[in-house]
Amino acid sequence: MKNFQLAKFYQRLSAFILDTFIVSILYGIIIALITMKPANILNRFNATSGNSTIDIFIIMMLLIVLLVIIPKFNKGMTFGQRFLGIKMIKDNYEETNIGTFLLRFIFIFTFSVAFLGIPLLVNVYLMLFRRDHKTIQDLLFKTSVIQTK
Repeated sequence: MKNFQLAKFYQRLSAFILDTFIVSILYGIIIALITMKPANILNRFNATSGNSTIDIFIIMMLLIVLLVIIPKFNKGMTFGQRFLGIKMIKDNYEETNIGTFLLRFIFIFTFSVAFLGIPLLVNVYLMLFRRDHKTIQDLLFKTSVIQTK
């Protein structure tokens, strides 16, 4: 059995917040390019392309790139996780694959939209009060988030 230190609550939450911030900046840049309004980079929370379908598509693509594709090529870490020195592995200590990243993303995104964000709140509660700091998707897909430093 390998000896890994599980990631702390504040590390996981901080990585999530940093990743969300990165998505919002990239969204602002893309919308500024689409609308040709540079002010949208700084005003990204009120920025829109004028078409909600395009906005949702852009956000979905950014989330898939950040939460599914980048971890595949970044040793199982998003940018926020790399900055905070944590990564996701399978419970059997193997590296996670792109299928795991994709299934986790689809699961949490679908349920968060369907249940108006309640699964995200449940995840915060689970990370805060469980000894192993596992979230819903960690339990379902048999993964853990560990410290790399």
